[in-house]
Amino acid sequence: MVSLSTLLDAYLDVNILLAFACCLWFLTARGLRAVGLSHTYTAQLKTVRLVFLAIILAPLAMAGLMVMVERAGVQLGNPVNLTDFIVAQYLQGRFEMDPAKLEAILGARRQLSSGYIAGSAEVVYWLAVTFAAGLAIFAARLLASMWKLRRVLEDSFAWRRFGRLELRLSDNTAVPFSTRGIVRRIVVLPSSMLAEPDDMRIALGHELQHIRQRDVDWEIWMECLKPFFFWNPAFHLWRRQVEELRELSCDRQVLDRKGYDVAAYCQCLLRVCHNSLKRKRLFGLDAPVVALVQTENRLFGHRSAHVLRMRMEALIDGKAEERPTVLAALMLAPLIGLTFLAAISIQRPGDWSQDRLMLSTIINLERLEVMNASSTLKVPSY
Repeated sequence: MVSLSTLLDAYLDVNILLAFACCLWFLTARGLRAVGLSHTYTAQLKTVRLVFLAIILAPLAMAGLMVMVERAGVQLGNPVNLTDFIVAQYLQGRFEMDPAKLEAILGARRQLSSGYIAGSAEVVYWLAVTFAAGLAIFAARLLASMWKLRRVLEDSFAWRRFGRLELRLSDNTAVPFSTRGIVRRIVVLPSSMLAEPDDMRIALGHELQHIRQRDVDWEIWMECLKPFFFWNPAFHLWRRQVEELRELSCDRQVLDRKGYDVAAYCQCLLRVCHNSLKRKRLFGLDAPVVALVQTENRLFGHRSAHVLRMRMEALIDGKAEERPTVLAALMLAPLIGLTFLAAISIQRPGDWSQDRLMLSTIINLERLEVMNASSTLKVPSY
């Protein structure tokens, strides 16, 4: 049976890898801009999604690898990890630091996993309470948004059905959106759009493309994961990047597939955004839906206006994307390789290595020297 310490280690690994992947993707995005490939939204979307999947699965992959190694009877000796590398660099004089402080920093993760931080169980208790409270609050927000979504769907009118796809009309929303049930895929359109057939065709094509790209499925999973990573800025930054690329990719795919006029498409986005501002928001909380436009202000300020401006600039620019799958594969190979290399390097060190024993010896010698000096001061002189 999996122990609590193992689960906590895996959770810490995922959060560390998310922060690492955010830095890595930032550098990748800058590189794409430098070589003139910043418009490759579909390839970037595929890449960030698969890298995120690799991050989530990395702890499971490492655990499975260790189980296979143990069953095969292979002795790995001292596995390479970041802790041993830092200790080796310190012993070689690459940087200066108080050895006791270095040992405390390197041992913080082990102490956290074992429920002990700097000799204070109270710190661990309050960390656990804070995490549990945040988890409960964000889980409650998710349930509340799902309940509101269900009410909107129940009050809407089933207009068309095509196999597992259902089109519905609603008087309670001004923004088209797509979602799904266990089996059905659902597109909800404002009833007022019946008077604007051109806008309805564009909105319907956009939402169907979201379903085709499995954007709704990804949005649901990201919403379900949010309560577990609510405190990690890297998760919110990564999700923000996914949402932006999702809309930019969908716009380009719809224009290429349907051949809509760019001006008409942009005017449709502006009209939907303008109409939505006249009414209350569809959901007071984030819901597992993918809308045509976003009109709410979120954690990062006036983000909706920023995303809408990006989409319109990309539409007007109109650069075609060639072979997105090939480009995604070329980016994925190094990114996933570095992600798994980072996953290996942040594993908890096993038995004490020779370098760590030497660091412990240095610390003990310094403590002994301090004790000897203090005892010498206490001896009276005659």
